[in-house]
Amino acid sequence: MTDMRRRVVFTVAVALAAVLSSTAHAQSEDATAKQFVGLWRQVSRTQRFADGTTRQHPSSVANVIYTDTGHMWYVAMNPNRPQWKSATAPTDSEMKSTIGNEGFYAYCATVEIHAREGFVFHHVVIDKVPNSVGISRKRWFTFQGPNRLSLRIDTPELTSPIVEDTLVWERVQK
Repeated sequence: MTDMRRRVVFTVAVALAAVLSSTAHAQSEDATAKQFVGLWRQVSRTQRFADGTTRQHPSSVANVIYTDTGHMWYVAMNPNRPQWKSATAPTDSEMKSTIGNEGFYAYCATVEIHAREGFVFHHVVIDKVPNSVGISRKRWFTFQGPNRLSLRIDTPELTSPIVEDTLVWERVQK
């Protein structure tokens, strides 16, 4: 075999391997994206602190929805929020304690899944906090079977003294 022919065969082999690899990667991304699709109910949200202690986040009632169109919605609340004296005219104090970050939270985002690396980006388009619109939230994910999902908030997003924040979700069945 001539050197020129060897180079051509090698180049074709490398190109074919690259195409097959990118096709397999795309199929892997698609399969992972399909695993996300659905309505999920929060089972737990455990925060670990720098001193080693842990707590369950007060906003323990939460749902997240992932769609097959690359979108997600998240809403969470503290079930122990105080009732308002007037449902139509809460006081400033009632409003603050009820919808503060540990009382009620919600956002919507587009989703970018990195299956091979094990993380998903939530590119925020709607948020309770105006300053959060336009940011990207990175979540490290693992699936435990088809109906359990764990999302760990990326470390740079955490506020000291929290060093780990993990949300565990269960798929809501019909």
